[in-house]
Amino acid sequence: MTIASGPTITTDLAHARDLLFSYYNATADETGYPGWESPDQLPPYFRVDHDDPADYYAHPGAYFTALLAGRPAGGVGVHLLDADTAEVKRLYVLPHARGHGVAQALMARLHAHARTVGARRVVLDCLPQRTGAIGLYRALGYRDIPPYRDDHGVVPLACFELALSAGHGEQGGHGGPVDPTDCD
Repeated sequence: MTIASGPTITTDLAHARDLLFSYYNATADETGYPGWESPDQLPPYFRVDHDDPADYYAHPGAYFTALLAGRPAGGVGVHLLDADTAEVKRLYVLPHARGHGVAQALMARLHAHARTVGARRVVLDCLPQRTGAIGLYRALGYRDIPPYRDDHGVVPLACFELALSAGHGEQGGHGGPVDPTDCD
């Protein structure tokens, strides 16, 4: 796919459910679990945001969709855990869009939104095998932290935190743009 320009980031939820469903199946595949043929088969812990993304990601949260050449390319959600802490949820870039700066653009938009709603830090968890995503997070200035919730379940997760300050986390917090081609 030839892309003439970078991604467009929107809060339009028209593609959110499809992107979330793709994310869940990628997660199942990466953790050795069978995927789902239909969203109706999703377990309850995935349905909380899939079935009604407008409610789950309601303000002060948000769900951002990236478009490349008018096609859905990826998405990411954010919601507040408390007045100071925003949590990144379900960053995913579709395979056809990897290597085009989609994940970085989504995270820059998420960071700007988190600042706007008063968050002073952003946290996230990630499967340890998602090395492309982890590389992106570290390049944006995230640091490793212990688990920040008690309900992470049985799947091991790497946890990260970014302290928000003016401009931090927008363009490769430690040295310029990154291109995590396997980020999902």
